[in-house]
Amino acid sequence: MFDVRFLSVSALLVSLVFYHSLPLANDSDSGQMHKRAMVHDGVQREYFVYVPKSKKSIPLPLVLGLHGYMSTATGFEAFHGVNRHAARFGYIAVYPQGQHFRTSQQPGFGYQITSWNDMASNLASSDPDSTPHCVADAQKFPCPPDCSSCSRCAWTSCGDDLGFIEKVLNAVEVEFHTDPQRHYLLGVSNGGMMALRLGCNLSHRFAAIAPIIAQLAPGFACAPEQSVPMFHLYSEGDDTVRSDGKPAADGYIYESADDTLAAWAHGLSCASGPIGWKNKLSEDNGLRCVAYTDCSITGHEAVSCGQPDSGHLWPGMSVKGAIATCATLLQSPSMPEQAVCGLTEDAEFESWGMDLIWRFFQRYTLRGKP
Repeated sequence: MFDVRFLSVSALLVSLVFYHSLPLANDSDSGQMHKRAMVHDGVQREYFVYVPKSKKSIPLPLVLGLHGYMSTATGFEAFHGVNRHAARFGYIAVYPQGQHFRTSQQPGFGYQITSWNDMASNLASSDPDSTPHCVADAQKFPCPPDCSSCSRCAWTSCGDDLGFIEKVLNAVEVEFHTDPQRHYLLGVSNGGMMALRLGCNLSHRFAAIAPIIAQLAPGFACAPEQSVPMFHLYSEGDDTVRSDGKPAADGYIYESADDTLAAWAHGLSCASGPIGWKNKLSEDNGLRCVAYTDCSITGHEAVSCGQPDSGHLWPGMSVKGAIATCATLLQSPSMPEQAVCGLTEDAEFESWGMDLIWRFFQRYTLRGKP
């Protein structure tokens, strides 16, 4: 059976954007979730926008969150409870949907495969001496139909996700009352890999980023084109996307957390590090953190924190009993075979993982736009 690996982010063409909205079923007093769709590269794509209720007519910060492999945009929110956090702290949350396909067209069979093209996982390094992406007997994953072909180690979609997400940002800036100087980016697992790619290639759009339980494929650790602070959160016990550069349980290999951080710090022109880093939240939750500091822009830094005991999960950010592969009623028409997300208003909610990231994000604003 197929192994569910990653359970767990120009001118606006208004004529291609379609609208639908729904109050939050589990928190209707705190805001509203909106469904949007657009055509990009000839493909119908979706994204969802949560807008908290605000008594002040001021532009709000924006957090763009990217789901993991096999997860959905609304399942990502349901599993992690990001809307609850956004309601509490007053930011707009945006959830794009990665490209998806089913491994079987027969109803009730197969799997819904969702992924992001991080411009690394489907490519082989041109350096023959570099570390391969997977070992010889690694598990084989389905080749997405938008890829003309897939190499042995490939597993993500091949579509223009970079262009899609930039178009989403453009659309959200036009429709919703966001503060473009406070746009932030996070992603989990394959979504975290995509967050790294976006942070490198669209660094002028984000004030700070946070890849979570994610590194890019070996040889593809990248640096931002302009300085963007990064908070990298990972699990030292993760055997799906390992943090030490060794093959994971399924035979796939990724950059180490240390090399990911060092490459980012090089892009920030940091003069000091890696040195110990901590705050009260990291200490209270037993994280081991290091940082590069004294970067080209005063106050910018690259931080990496590992949790010693957890596995392939966003440390400290989950709703008990929820699953990341479900689809809410707002998304179900597009993914009718996915389980419908249940109501979780009374479920236990752990949020220190986003508290940690949000405190980091709040330190930064975007310094001008080209």
